[in-house]
Amino acid sequence: MIKNEKQYRITKNELKKFKDALVLLKKSNVTDIHPLLIKAQYDSIESQIQELEEEVLEYEKLKSGEVKKIVIDINDISTGLINARIARGYNHEKLADLLGIKAQQIQKYESENYTKTSLNRLLEIIKILEIGGETVLSLSNRKIERSSFKFSLPPNVDTEGIGRIIRDKHVPFEIC
Repeated sequence: MIKNEKQYRITKNELKKFKDALVLLKKSNVTDIHPLLIKAQYDSIESQIQELEEEVLEYEKLKSGEVKKIVIDINDISTGLINARIARGYNHEKLADLLGIKAQQIQKYESENYTKTSLNRLLEIIKILEIGGETVLSLSNRKIERSSFKFSLPPNVDTEGIGRIIRDKHVPFEIC
């Protein structure tokens, strides 16, 4: 994910390098390497190009204001917040200024994917970015039986010791 202009420029540069490498690979007439290895290299470069192009396109759409709706997955709230910041046209400095903090703090929040950010700060950011709408939290349809978590261990592991730890902590696991 591209989070700022610097990363955007770097990604565009890397994309150009991959495209140039692909052109060179197409032009090369290598006969001492197995064709499957050449195809694997070709496919790998193409895959990397596609991934970088998607990231660049997503960032450009966000920057242009073309994106009007951002879906934030509760499991990946950081991506939603970063996308909302970009879509609002805010760089780190602008968002930090609105929060009354330093831009480096926003960079830190984003580099940590907001994992160490307080709930109050997240709510402030959400308010400033004017993120609104309905929040739907989906619950899993899968019923989990508390007393039947099972897992396997390699044969050389001390299962008796682990079993004692689990029983002492009253953890409902079963060792198979």
